[in-house]
Amino acid sequence: MYSIREQGTEAVYRDRLEDVEISVEQGLCLGLAGFEEPPAVSWPEDFRAAFAAPLGTPMLRDLARGKRRVAVIVSDSTRGVPTAKVMPMVLEELADAGIRSKDITVVVARGVHRPATEDEIRDIVGEESLKGLTVINHDPYGARLLVSLGKTSFGTPVEVSRAVYEADLRISIGKVEPHEFAGFSGGRKSVLPGIASERTIEINHRPDMLMSPEARPGELSKNPIHLDMVEAAGMLKIHFTVNLVVNQAGETIGVFAGGIEEAHAAAVGFMRSFCQITLKEQPDIIVTTPGKPLNINFYQSVKPLIALAPVMAPGGVLVLYCSCRDGLGTEDMLIPYEGAQTVDDVIGRLNAEYKIQMDHALLLGKILRKGIRIVVATPSVDEAVLRKMFLDTASSPQEALKKAMNMVPNPKPKVLFFPQPQRALSVLDQVSAR
Repeated sequence: MYSIREQGTEAVYRDRLEDVEISVEQGLCLGLAGFEEPPAVSWPEDFRAAFAAPLGTPMLRDLARGKRRVAVIVSDSTRGVPTAKVMPMVLEELADAGIRSKDITVVVARGVHRPATEDEIRDIVGEESLKGLTVINHDPYGARLLVSLGKTSFGTPVEVSRAVYEADLRISIGKVEPHEFAGFSGGRKSVLPGIASERTIEINHRPDMLMSPEARPGELSKNPIHLDMVEAAGMLKIHFTVNLVVNQAGETIGVFAGGIEEAHAAAVGFMRSFCQITLKEQPDIIVTTPGKPLNINFYQSVKPLIALAPVMAPGGVLVLYCSCRDGLGTEDMLIPYEGAQTVDDVIGRLNAEYKIQMDHALLLGKILRKGIRIVVATPSVDEAVLRKMFLDTASSPQEALKKAMNMVPNPKPKVLFFPQPQRALSVLDQVSAR
């Protein structure tokens, strides 16, 4: 999917997914960052094996016996979860327990994202698995479609989907990878934010939680956002979870089934075993892109920037290219920037008047306040909108790199290509950090 080749005196980076090529002088190129991934698992054999030996719970078929209504929580299309590979095993287990298709409701855990389309639902669940099932998009706004479970110790009111709450067997399917402020995705995130109310998500994602130094990729034990999510999921109770780990191409490399905390912990441990990247030299410029499915909009596409900020020095430049076919993704992200003169103005507004899909605006502000510059090349977001967010713009990825090289103080800037960095835990070698 990503590669670098020598061409004369140039190093040429190639992204087959976005059909992008970028050239840089070989002596300035630090190469292509990435990590070696375990091999893809076998389908259906390895999937069935995970269901046959679940972690921390009886088999799903045993949990399902005697149950009347089943809810299966699945992720929306922005998450890239290979749910369609899992659904046949879930349905087999439920059928073995005597559960009929008409008693199963699949709930798309969209949080406050847009609803999944019919085509997306077919892709998520799988054409064959859809037969006889009821599939609904979670509604985070409709009070009658939500139920209140009380408050967490962090003061978050837990309001969740009534359709899931009223089921007597609750199953979730998700994906585990590093997350920009929750530590890792998957597990408890199927509940919060997946099927939670807008108010619940907004309070969990509030500025003081997001600004915590522990709310970062890879951190769980002291992460207030993660711990709050765990409490919320425990209040609802998910009976069986399937957590998947996928490679850069979207192929499944790990399947972990069982209790929501046990399956998640196993998937996190597996991910940690190979996803750390240590940069031996601090780049002046990093060229990055989110890959699928995050390249759907700009709101999702900023995740690589958040992942890379810890290894960038003040004065460094991040170059982001992304297709963003759905444009910005949310107008709420732009609201704090309207009329703002400085990044501090934006952060001040966010602390005073915060809405849920302003979370990435806040995280973007944290990066810019460190003195890191960002150049964006995308065909689907107006340049005036990006400049309003204190971002520099370029007409193409190659032009973006050229612009970045003129922005850094080093006359011979070192350039690293690092696609999909949100999938890694990146650290700077201690020698080069000094």
